Amino acid sequence: MTTASAAAVPRAQASEARATADALRAEPAAWDAFVRALPLGTFRQMTAWAEANAGWGWVPVRVVADSPDGPVGAQLLMHRMRPGPWSRGYATRAPLAHHYTEASIGAFTAAIRGQAERERLTHVLADPEFPRGGAEGKLMLAAGWRPGTRVQPSQTRVVDLTLSQERLWSGLSSTARWSVNKARRLGITACEVGAGGLSAFGELYRETALRVGFRRLDRFEEVFRAFDARRAASIVLARDAAGRPMGAVMLLAGGERIFELYSASTRSGEGSSVANYLVIWEAIVRSRERGFAGYDLWGTNEPNLARFKAHFGGEERLFDGPYELVTDRPGRMVLSTVQRLRSVTSRGREAADSDQQTA
Repeated sequence: MTTASAAAVPRAQASEARATADALRAEPAAWDAFVRALPLGTFRQMTAWAEANAGWGWVPVRVVADSPDGPVGAQLLMHRMRPGPWSRGYATRAPLAHHYTEASIGAFTAAIRGQAERERLTHVLADPEFPRGGAEGKLMLAAGWRPGTRVQPSQTRVVDLTLSQERLWSGLSSTARWSVNKARRLGITACEVGAGGLSAFGELYRETALRVGFRRLDRFEEVFRAFDARRAASIVLARDAAGRPMGAVMLLAGGERIFELYSASTRSGEGSSVANYLVIWEAIVRSRERGFAGYDLWGTNEPNLARFKAHFGGEERLFDGPYELVTDRPGRMVLSTVQRLRSVTSRGREAADSDQQTA
């Protein structure tokens, strides 16, 4: 495919059709269509995300329940924990439903408990994009969930792509507009590329990881290929006048929004300080042209990152959660103890390594 045609849900055609819980559990295409039709639909609940994470030992299962308010569910990722016979579950950016009510949250919780019993899950973590302070989070707590440990960003910035391009441009900060124009004057261009751009993206991403100090490199290639096979991935790459890669973003479609999951850049070469502004502006414009309702800049918990992303306008969204449902209390206690011991051992090894290097 050419990534310029990454799948979007036309705003005027958002479906309110209800699929049955049985169909959503059994049919990957039905589940993906369900996710795309929801305001809180996200790439992390698409079947492509489960496929991309299979290499990390995560086993997916779709847990869906019918409720008086329609189906409610999650693509649950399960991971075997050692030692012992237990596993843990992670419902990233879920549950998903057309309506969140006491009945729907209760039905979802009961379905999770049933799945946990079958799979020997000690606990399940869920981190939906419920608005901070809203009724949805209170319903989760009332259904037996408790506050959990944050894994995903608890806030993000979303640019409203229903606005005209002129209004989007005026919504940029003066710094961003100046930087975009400066990049263009220097001969930097940005365009969408397909899988052939993964090599250039990888070079930029590894340079960024060394500069910023990422603890590990995400499997961006596996993620891109899984979504690209479903026409739901795009890379916007900036090159200077000599053709050298300067900056890039990887975009994943997830319902009404498109998400800027990965970004990378170089610090070398003229224009390196302004190339990323051009990359993101071009990504916003192209995403609007394809019919997405929102451009999600994906995570603003880190202050410096939040300040940079604020240059592109949009609104800040804050989320409640995450939530943990303990489904096997003895198993959960054993795993918590093992995790604490491993953490202490790991810190001891790091300290020993540091002492040896100092000596």
